[in-house]
This record gives sequence, structure tokens and C-alpha cells, in this order.
Amino acid sequence: MAEITSLMKDIKGILDNKNQFVIPDFQRSFVWTAENVDTLFTDFEEDTDKYTDNLDMLPGYLLGNIVLISNENNPTRFDVIDGQQRLTTLTLIFCALNKLFMDIAEETRQNLGANADMWIGHTFSFKEYFRILDNNLQFVDYKILHTQDLEFKETYKSIIKQGALVSDEDNTSANNLEAVYESILQHLKSIYDDEPQKLLYFLQYLTTKVKLIETTAPSIERAFQLFEILNYRGQSLEPLDLLKNYLLKNLTSAPGITQNQIKDFSDSWSQFLKNLKDTGKSKAIETSTFIKHFIIGTKAINVKKKDLFEYFKDNDLVANDILQLSSDINSISKVYASINRDPLSNDFLSNDDGMYTLFTLFNTVQIHPLLMPFYNASRVDKVRLVDAAVRYVAAVIFSYTQTNAIEAELPEIIEKILHESDPARRLEVAVTELELRTKPYVDLIRVLLPVKDFGSKNKKQAPKAFQILKFIELYLNQKDSIKTNKKIELEHIMPQAADNDDYSFADEDTRKEYLNHLGNLTLLDKSLNASVKNGNFADKLDHYKACEFVITRALAEEIDSPVQNQQPLINFQNTYFTVEDRDQITYWDKTQIDERGQKLVEVLEKLLLKQVP
Repeated sequence: MAEITSLMKDIKGILDNKNQFVIPDFQRSFVWTAENVDTLFTDFEEDTDKYTDNLDMLPGYLLGNIVLISNENNPTRFDVIDGQQRLTTLTLIFCALNKLFMDIAEETRQNLGANADMWIGHTFSFKEYFRILDNNLQFVDYKILHTQDLEFKETYKSIIKQGALVSDEDNTSANNLEAVYESILQHLKSIYDDEPQKLLYFLQYLTTKVKLIETTAPSIERAFQLFEILNYRGQSLEPLDLLKNYLLKNLTSAPGITQNQIKDFSDSWSQFLKNLKDTGKSKAIETSTFIKHFIIGTKAINVKKKDLFEYFKDNDLVANDILQLSSDINSISKVYASINRDPLSNDFLSNDDGMYTLFTLFNTVQIHPLLMPFYNASRVDKVRLVDAAVRYVAAVIFSYTQTNAIEAELPEIIEKILHESDPARRLEVAVTELELRTKPYVDLIRVLLPVKDFGSKNKKQAPKAFQILKFIELYLNQKDSIKTNKKIELEHIMPQAADNDDYSFADEDTRKEYLNHLGNLTLLDKSLNASVKNGNFADKLDHYKACEFVITRALAEEIDSPVQNQQPLINFQNTYFTVEDRDQITYWDKTQIDERGQKLVEVLEKLLLKQVP
């Protein structure tokens, strides 16, 4: 009888073959998002010191487990019981690498460079990591196969076969796949832009140093039995249990330590772990992520996750230090977890739009350490700190800078904060440092966004532009409907389905590019959007007047307010949001899109630099 086998393999050992992996229809949807990709690439950077460490000296990065069922009728085909997200993402990475290498080769050839063939040559080393080819290198089949009922299969196929999205699927899993692929491409381009040789380093690292534990079962019954054992039976070992045991050993061997103190340590540690699991979400906070943030927030030191144990070991903590550590991580993790659980109702700062913006709209968990030195500050100080943090994070995100830049910059900021003992001085230092670092990102925004095509691959979505518009409306007008997930849609002022003869574009391709320029986009209630979908600008004005969002209503009329002290802000918005001679405009064309796009970027710039009345 065939046995269950379990082997640790590098990615080359798993994908460099003719094997295919079948995702059965009982599998869940594709749930990874761009945030998971950000975390993965941050881990890769940490593991390699930003792709500079000697590969031969690296022990390897364990990505996790995959559980497979072998097929007695086809030895190269395996059903995937666990690991769909990892395998799918890996094939998307290699697909993106292939596309990027070919694009680099083409650009090099056009510039008469000598290395075009080198980049093409490197694609042969992973040519079948995401697809199956014949002897003539022609496409035969997909590395990952999806059964008929999986709603995202066509999206995956289009990415793998075309290197771009051409599917019309519109569901959560398909959208997640698209977001993951685009995020991967962005990360890979950032590596190449930093130094082309690092992209080749990344390829070698990914194929030889990133590992999976591949467990293969002979039948579905044995596979599910194994899956149950791995996921549900008993208590799995926490990643930091090793650290706890080390600290406990040092504590119990210290002279004069009582049983009550040992119990206090254990109770605090257990409560800390419970705090991180009690998030109200399906996924608990990773202990290593919290400890990493805890060290940044309390010591201003950025320690790689893989080095956390060594960090505490090297600090040679004495008994009192260990007791204080367990107490601190317990109390701080409680506040930390409450923020993750509900940014609008938490133990740090409740009912604050800035907290919603940081942790829901932007989902920037990297900013957690900045808040820690201010956990006991006054509400007034917290509001001011969060406002500065919001403007800084927004500048990073909207300049298309990777959010790991935040984690890289925070230690220097926090070191200056911790250097001050006076709470008022701490706040001044924090706000000043954040505003100094905001300005360079604003300079990038000023150049990039007015001409940016925000469209996704299928041109149906523009998630970053949607985020920008929500941010502006929430920051300026505190619209609760932004926070309550009311049905809000991205409205194309020039409709997606329009006759180019009515618009002043050179050709249809140019018109399609302008569809997702910022100046052509606004916010609209779903009910209103359904009514105006394909109308021209003149047809839409009455619907825009009925919209609650100032950024949209101002397209159709000047804004006013009965509250006198709001008039400067109203005047500001009328200056930038209202449209001159709007009653004379029938078609919202290139001129209007360019003008409004420039004005919206100016609003964003003034908002980020705190120059709004």
C-alpha cells in the first residue's frame, strides 16, 4: 500500500518538470491579495538583505506546506488539497518574470544594447514553471489546472497564456488574481529598477532557496486525514514558542525569582498570544509580525523576522528585563490587536477618520510601530499624530512607492521620538519628521498622477484612483458613507462605452487610455451610477447634483454651506472641484479630463502638505 510521503523541496524541485497540479472544485476561492504579495516580497528582502547576501550562505526560506493526492493513472498529475494559494502565486511570479525578462530584452534590442539575448536566455531556466510546453517550446497546457466550477479559472488562464488579463470574469477571486499579478509585476520592476543584476539574483534565490514541504498522499481519504491533523487537531507550535522557552529558562535559573513571578511571566505570554488571535477576523496576527513591530516601536530597531530569536539572545536579558518584556508585550499587543479588530472602535483612538484611513482604506499595518510610543498620550495628541501619519502614508502609497519603505524609514523617526522624554516634544518630533518625509513623495505625485492611466489590465477597474477619490472625500468632508461600506462605485464621467466621434481624441486607443485618468473619474452611489452609466456629461448633471459626495456634486453645481466657519473649506473645494461653463459642455473630453486631473492632483498635494484651509 502506498504511503504518505513528506519532503522539503526547493521551488525548482517542485516546478521544474512536467507535473501538473489540479485545483478541485471543493477548494475555496483564491483569497490572496496584493497585501499578501507585499508581505511575501518583504520577507524575501529581509531573508536576503535586499538581494545582496551570498546565496550559498543562506539557509533557505520556508514558504509553507502543500498537500497533494497522487494519481495512479497519471504519475505527473496531482490534486491539490492544501497549498492552492502558494502554488498559484508561485506560477504567477514565474509568469511575471517571463513577461518582464522578454520586455527587458525587447527594450534592450530597441536601444541597440548587447544583452537582449541574455535576458531571453534566462527565461529558458524556468520556461515550464508556470506552463507545459512541447519540444518546439509551444504552449501545450497549464501548470495549474482548475476544475470546471471554479469561478476564476479563465482569469488565471488568460494571465498565464497571455501574460496579461484578457478575461471578462468579474468576481472576488478573479479580482484578487489580477491584483496579485499586478502587485508581483510592480515588485519585480522595483527590483530591476534598483539594480538589474538583482532580478537575476531574485530568480536564483526563488528557485533554489525558497522551499515548500511537499506532502503526497495516495488517496483523498488519507489526504483529508492528514489535512485535519495538520490544521485542526491539537495546538500547533507557535513560531515564538522557542523564544518563550529560552526566556523562561533564563528566568527560572535567575537567583531570587519566585514562583509567582514565573507564573506572571507565563500568564502574560499566554495572554499576549490570545490577544493576537482575538482579532475578530479569520486570520490571527502573526506573532513574529507583532514582535518585529514591537521592537521597532519600543527600541527603534528593525529586526528581520528570521533574526528575532537571535536579537533577544544577543541582548542577554536579565530577570527583571524578561518580566518587563512579558508585561509590555501583553499590554501593547492588546491595543495593537484592538486596532486590527476595528480601527473605528479600539483601545488607541476611536471614532477617528484617520484610523479608518490608515488601517482599512490603506490597510497599512506597517505604521503600527509609530503609534506605540503614544499609546498613553492624550486624545488631542493622538489625533494630531494620526493626521500626520495619514498624510505620510498617503504620500507613499499614491506615489506608487512600495509600503515596505514605511518600515524602513520608521526606525529613524522613532529613535528621535524615543530620545525625547517630554510628551509634547515627542509629538512635535513625530509630526515634524513625518512631514519632512512626506514632501519627497508629494514631489513624485505631482509628476506622476496627472498623466497616469489608473486602469487595470482589463480597463474595467482603477483601484488606486478609487482609493484616492475616497481619501480626498473622507479627509475633506468626513463622509460617513465612505467608512460604512455603502455601495459606492467608480464613475467614468466620459463613459466606457462611447463613440469616439463625439470626443476629441486622436483614436480609440487614446480614448480608452483616458478613460481611467484621474480627471475622468469620480464617486457615485451605485443606484445613481446605474442610471447614468452611458450618458454624456450633459445627461449626467442632474444625477451628479443628487450625489452626496462633494467631489462629484461640484461637477454640476457650486457647493454651499449654512455653517459659517466651513466657508473657507467650501470656497477651496469650489475652486478646485467645480467646472467652469459646465452648462456649455455636452461631452467630457480630453481637455476637461486633463484640467480636472491636474486640479485633483493639486488638491491632493495641498492636502498632504497640510495647506487646506
